[in-house]
Amino acid sequence: MSGSVTPERDNQLLDIGKQCSHPSCLVVDFLPFKCQHCAHAFCGDHFLPAAHQCEKYDAAKHDRVAPSCPLCNTPVAIPPGQDPNIRMEQHINAECSVMTGKSGRTKSTPKCARPKCGKVLFSPIRCDSCKQQYCPQHRFPRDHSCSSASAQATKATSGTNAWANVSNQTGAASAAAMAAIKRAAASANASSQAGRNHAQSKPPAPPAAKPIASSSRTNPFSATER
Repeated sequence: MSGSVTPERDNQLLDIGKQCSHPSCLVVDFLPFKCQHCAHAFCGDHFLPAAHQCEKYDAAKHDRVAPSCPLCNTPVAIPPGQDPNIRMEQHINAECSVMTGKSGRTKSTPKCARPKCGKVLFSPIRCDSCKQQYCPQHRFPRDHSCSSASAQATKATSGTNAWANVSNQTGAASAAAMAAIKRAAASANASSQAGRNHAQSKPPAPPAAKPIASSSRTNPFSATER
């Protein structure tokens, strides 16, 4: 029973970790290292290229060291396959600031555009208004007296003032129109009220006299009827 459980447990452990690819080790490592050159898994003792004699590792390509110039203390890059002594001699004859008298600082190094600052910008910050590069201390428009931002603010202020003037003129015209309408309405109301008062003060006409109907009866004392 125990003999059948042990291989199964070992297989589960092998599935969790990986076995070291070094032929003399073969240790199961639960956190293996992967070689960036040959892509094999190794333990902590054999993950370096020199420890497992990596076949795809080239020391001439990957162990490149840039020696510093003994005169100007500037790192000198050496291309693959070139003799370091020849490359250093070329640097001293044509590039070294001590031998040639040239400044070691390149002209393409950006500087802060604010007057009297002149800081070398390793991470320049560009202003959105004037499109100039500034240091972190003078990155805001108010800190470097941004002319574009001032012009935009002036335009915005003039536009606001013009709109305010138009609004004021419109408001004054509207007020005058409303006053004229109120005066016309008041005069119309006064005229109608005066007409009603005049009609009420006029005396009523006397009633018309009723016509006297002629009597159809005869007068016994009349001489004609006798």
